This record gives sequence, structure tokens and C-alpha cells, in this order.
Amino acid sequence: MKRELIELEPGEELLAVARASFRGAAGVSVRATFALGSGRMRLRAFDDWHDAAIVSGFPRVPPDMVVAATDQRVLFGKPTFWGGTPSRYSGAIELGRLAEIIAVSHGLLTGVAFAFKDGAIVEIEAIRGRRLRRLVLVVEEQLARK
Repeated sequence: MKRELIELEPGEELLAVARASFRGAAGVSVRATFALGSGRMRLRAFDDWHDAAIVSGFPRVPPDMVVAATDQRVLFGKPTFWGGTPSRYSGAIELGRLAEIIAVSHGLLTGVAFAFKDGAIVEIEAIRGRRLRRLVLVVEEQLARK
């Protein structure tokens, strides 16, 4: 299944970029370190999270993603080979669909919840999430302007 990649619209400004993973990625990675089939265990956990996220209206995303905030939407894509920001993205959430976005720090782990206007909530996370917390602040500012 080939998906159309999303580019920035003319005049759309990239305001913040961060790396993140699906909710539960850190925990399953720690448990999988000591288990046989660790890659399969992580993919199974991602598939469970992803299925629930899609039903909630979240875009299709890779297990390890780049999240980018613009003045119009939140974009999701796959990191480049060298870990950089992609020039095109695989999914997006229009800011008008979000009721709120919240970041919570748990030691080295930062969790982010996307609360949709229809009541759905989807979470992602990052280890050492300084950039992810900054992205949340940028999205909050954009939501306050709308």
C-alpha cells in the first residue's frame, strides 16, 4: 500500500521538531532486552498501540517518528537515515481537530497526550524529551491563537 507523502503547504512555517516513539516503547524495549525475539515483542506492542491510535483518528506513523509542529498542523514522519528531519511526512493532524495537547515528565521519560475534540486521546513518548516538551508548548500557543 503506497501512501502519498505530505509536504509543507506554501506559507506553512515549521515551528518545532522532535523525535518520539509510540506510548509504551521504552518499557517494552527494556523488557525485550532480556527476552528472545525482542524485535518481534516491540513490533507486537507497536501494532497494538497503532491499531488503537488509528481508530482514535491518529495518522499512520512509524514506531520511531519525527513529530513536527507548524502553524497549521502537527506532522508525523520517519527520521532520515542520519536521524534528520524529513522533507516529507506520512501523516498529519490539523490543529482544528485538537482540544488539547499535554506533556508530562516521568524522570527521563516524557509522555505527550493528544486530546481530540471528539474525546479520543492518543499518547506518544520520548526519552529525554526536552524537544518534545518544547513542541507541545508551540502547539499550545498555536491552539490558543485559533
